[in-house]
Amino acid sequence: MELKPVIEVNNLHFSYKNHNVLSGVDLKLYKGEVVSLLGPNGCGKSTLIKLILKLIKGRGEIAIANKALESYSHKEIASHVAYIPQYNNTPFNYSVLEMVLMGRVSKLGFFAIASANDYEVANKALQKIGIEHLRDKAFGQLSGGQKQMVLLARSIAQEVNIFIMDEPVAGLDYGNQIRLLELISELSAQGYTFLKTTHYPDHALLISSRVVVMDGGKIIADGAPAEVITKEMIQDVYSINTDIITHDSHKRCVPIFQKTI
Repeated sequence: MELKPVIEVNNLHFSYKNHNVLSGVDLKLYKGEVVSLLGPNGCGKSTLIKLILKLIKGRGEIAIANKALESYSHKEIASHVAYIPQYNNTPFNYSVLEMVLMGRVSKLGFFAIASANDYEVANKALQKIGIEHLRDKAFGQLSGGQKQMVLLARSIAQEVNIFIMDEPVAGLDYGNQIRLLELISELSAQGYTFLKTTHYPDHALLISSRVVVMDGGKIIADGAPAEVITKEMIQDVYSINTDIITHDSHKRCVPIFQKTI
């Protein structure tokens, strides 16, 4: 039996006034995948995410769980998909537990009072991510890596299986970048699905099931990471010279440049 995509995009177009941003984009996302979306700034990655989340409207077809996007309210979308932004600065000094409880809003409504069950779900989400020790800390005082972990826990408390992440490692130190990637990989093995934008071909090679490359508002490649991320593709898309090497059976993308002393 053919697997049904959890998200399907068909012939999607979008323009700002006279500027064409997306042209005929097709994309399918399946359960348990980690799909990395690569491409230069301005290629349409963020626009594609906004369209999937119904934040803007384009021309074409988008379906979530085999149901047309236009038939969903924003609250209904939040019962299927969690969005984890690149940055999150709150004007109030919420605790970590309060931040994670916000993932229950799509179940409760904005003014509902959290129940004992909601607190249990939030605490279990903190445990799943391994940050229950931060429960009572002020979110605003956390490091960038800790904040990303809290936002991931909030998404799990939302009780969805699809996560869309916009450059999740941006601003994180190297250790937190790798820890976050490891966590994404672990969660995908449990059946969670990830669509994430990234500027790091190495990260895409490290944990992705598939890599999708965008350029000029179109998808120019979609496939297995080792097949898509080649030195020719990097040269075409980013105009830099690289070499693709293998270390312990893992592919790595190494930039080549002339160092001036």
